[in-house]
Amino acid sequence: MRQYIKKGSLKLLTLFLLVFCLFFSQISFASAAEESQEPFDADYLQNVIDMILEKYNGQITSEQLMEGALRGIFDTMDPYTTFFTPEEADSFMGSISGTFSGIGISMELSGDYILIAKVFPGSPAEKAGILPGDRIAAVDGTNMMGASLDEASALIMGEAGTNVKLGIIRNGQTGMLTVDITRAVISINPVVHEIVNGIGYIRLDAFNSNTGAYLALALEEMDKAGITKIILDLRGNPGGEVSQAIAVARRFVPLGVITKLDFKSENYTDETYRSYLEAPKYKLAVLVDGMSASASEIVAGAIQDTQAGTLIGTKTFGKAKVQGLIPILTPEASARYEKQLGVKIVDVLDLEEEYGIVPEDDEIKGYTKMTIGFYYTPDGRLIDGTGITPDIVVEDTKPVSDIALSGIQKLTRTYKPGLNDGGTDVCNAEKILKVLGYDVGIPDNLLDEKTFAAVKKFQKDVKLFPYGVIDFTTQKALNDALDGIILKYDKQYAKAVEILSK
Repeated sequence: MRQYIKKGSLKLLTLFLLVFCLFFSQISFASAAEESQEPFDADYLQNVIDMILEKYNGQITSEQLMEGALRGIFDTMDPYTTFFTPEEADSFMGSISGTFSGIGISMELSGDYILIAKVFPGSPAEKAGILPGDRIAAVDGTNMMGASLDEASALIMGEAGTNVKLGIIRNGQTGMLTVDITRAVISINPVVHEIVNGIGYIRLDAFNSNTGAYLALALEEMDKAGITKIILDLRGNPGGEVSQAIAVARRFVPLGVITKLDFKSENYTDETYRSYLEAPKYKLAVLVDGMSASASEIVAGAIQDTQAGTLIGTKTFGKAKVQGLIPILTPEASARYEKQLGVKIVDVLDLEEEYGIVPEDDEIKGYTKMTIGFYYTPDGRLIDGTGITPDIVVEDTKPVSDIALSGIQKLTRTYKPGLNDGGTDVCNAEKILKVLGYDVGIPDNLLDEKTFAAVKKFQKDVKLFPYGVIDFTTQKALNDALDGIILKYDKQYAKAVEILSK
């Protein structure tokens, strides 16, 4: 869990550049150097806590008050700085790390059931025969009827190597199937890629710990197919780890600077990240929008400044603040180390770096995800609050038939949904059909009678056998139809194809 920074090296700290899709209105924050600073009165804060403990007629502890005070302190800074308890920090790290321990499924609520919407390729769930559309009736003997997603997740997730027993209800079969699954470490792939008409398309949904590795696999596939033209889609990407942004940029940016990181504290050494690519391999078009933020802007800014590709879309979000996750000692531990060392200290990183002391877990009060620096583009631009204007401005794609095209994924061709089956493929099929003008009602994850009839009509229109099952041939036809929809309505994508086809 702990990832620390040492002077002279940034390798031991995970630096974060992300907004988690929480896009804030523009707020101006003054720096410490811009205002005269009144000394912070710690005694006053302690007096307030003592007064509360004496007079508050309710249940509260000094530990809870201290946690509240810490949250309040960090919440007064910028929107990206916050305080985490150790448990919250674990959850945060898990959310951006791209790995978790479980069985490899995503779930949705469907009436009183927990529906398996997606089964990750190569996961323990897939190897055990779990299918999208299966309904979870029980977990280790606990009835899941009416359970929440959080309740189901808490029971299904667990340490790698341990077992979980799912009771499954599958459409077309009577009774409940019991499936034993051994949990494993699941790696989330944030890279979507395909080849369409001789052009490689790569979408990065986030910069988690796996982004660089999965991008390498995608480009390897592109190279084997002889692809030299690539669309890199960063739209809607809220950012993530700096290290992964650098790994991505090094695939496209020619020899030279990618970004420069500038820190306030002398304990952190300013860093210049470079690319070692002698010359770009691909003719590149990069799609961006107002939700391309943070780490996405490192990549986009480097590509624009070095002319490694053409940026297409709308102005990016504009966040150049860099966060680090810093562990904080408990008040008791801080007091002990002050007595032992003769210095006031709360930052665990300083304790380890300066004194070589590694505190116990129970000596850590929590963590702050705090803004500790800024990054600059290769040309020295600070894009914080201003964003990056694309080389070619093309307005964002509007919904078609109330469907956001960015929310449609191609069907996986891993199973064949029929009447009353469910799952992510069903939802995507319904979205494609609705954009094409078929009556499916409101797209959900259930292949009901209305959708069944629409599938039959689509199959008849494209000269397939009209029987309502979304078989692999029908899925291919729907995916091909989606390609046409995107080219017709997604003007940013269409402009990228035009630029790369010249």
